[in-house]
Amino acid sequence: MPTDDAFGDLKRVLEGAVDAAVILDQDHRILYRNSAYDAYTGKRPREVGAAAAAGTPCHQLFNLEICAENCIMRRAVAAQKPLRMHEIHAKRGDGEDLTLIVTSTPLGSGLVLETYRDVTAESRVQRKYHALLARERGAKEDLERKVLERTEALRRAQDQLVLNEKMSSLGRLVAGIAHELNNPINFVYGNVDFLAQYFRHLINLIAIYESGELPDDTRRRATEMKDSIDFEFLMEDWERLLKSVRAGAERTAQIVAGLKAFSRPQVGKVEETDLIAGLETTLHLLQPLLRDRVTVHRQYSPIPRVRCRGGQVQQVFMNLLTNAAQAAGPGGEIVLTAVPEGSGVRVSVRDSGPGVPAELTTKIFDPFFTTKDVGEGTGLGLAISQRIVRSHGGRIELGAAADGRGAEFIVWLPLDPPAEPPPPAKE
Repeated sequence: MPTDDAFGDLKRVLEGAVDAAVILDQDHRILYRNSAYDAYTGKRPREVGAAAAAGTPCHQLFNLEICAENCIMRRAVAAQKPLRMHEIHAKRGDGEDLTLIVTSTPLGSGLVLETYRDVTAESRVQRKYHALLARERGAKEDLERKVLERTEALRRAQDQLVLNEKMSSLGRLVAGIAHELNNPINFVYGNVDFLAQYFRHLINLIAIYESGELPDDTRRRATEMKDSIDFEFLMEDWERLLKSVRAGAERTAQIVAGLKAFSRPQVGKVEETDLIAGLETTLHLLQPLLRDRVTVHRQYSPIPRVRCRGGQVQQVFMNLLTNAAQAAGPGGEIVLTAVPEGSGVRVSVRDSGPGVPAELTTKIFDPFFTTKDVGEGTGLGLAISQRIVRSHGGRIELGAAADGRGAEFIVWLPLDPPAEPPPPAKE
């Protein structure tokens, strides 16, 4: 307990202080308060003095948010050292909200000095400052996000322009090769029938000579020649040989026709297209990848013609079928389905491969994402396919294979594409 002189000196110091101050006993009764404390209560000094004399607890005159659950006075007495708490909220007698710094200092003998510094204005400034900082930080993050998005968009656009130029050059090269191959193939294909006719004439002529009278020496030399050239086998095999030549020429002509159709520029041209014919053309082009390795099952229903950019849509089929063939592997199977659905057509490509891991299903349409080995894929096929399908107002999605294995990609295209021109998309 401070001496009377010390207590009097303390009261004189507190009376002139800007901070509100009270001296409390262990029962929270007010033994002294300064005029600043009276102002906080919202009561006249005489009323506060009467309440204090009557033993009214401090929290009934001026209540802090910590009084009920976290009384600083009790904690300071228990710790026997001064305690300070910041950002304590209270309500002045006139109803105004206050933000205070509260300090509780034990004086001994159960007495405690509490002071209350009003930092309401500073707290408001700090809150505004923090709010401003938060807005600035948010604006900065939003700007950085937009810069990253624009940078990524520019990178994709640059990649797409480079890819378009490469594919345009490749398309011209393929078209040129197809054109150059077309003439000799047509020459071979067009002359096979004439060659067969000439063979028949020669064989008939030989039969006439053999049926007539020949000198013995001539017949002997003819017999020796027939034996040396295996004439009997030649007679049996020449038709089969010409049929094989004709079949090879027809197959080569189909490949050339497919290359010409695939390389034909149709980026801006919308026309009615037979999707099943497009699938078949793509399968012809992929025969070197499919033959003797993958069995293709066709499940086609009658479907209407679709107005689309045929070259782009055929490119989608090429990407999906190539992926399916590579995933199915030797001895695998691909199921092609084409059915009408709603106001469009649904085409699905399902393979019997290992399928797509669940953790990768959200990434498969990302540009440059690939699960193939280095050098086997660019990671652009599905991304470009998605862009092409969306530009036609359609959708492409990964479905679940019926037997739980393999992967199924489903393409839905409307019968008519949207009116606005799509962005360029080529692989």
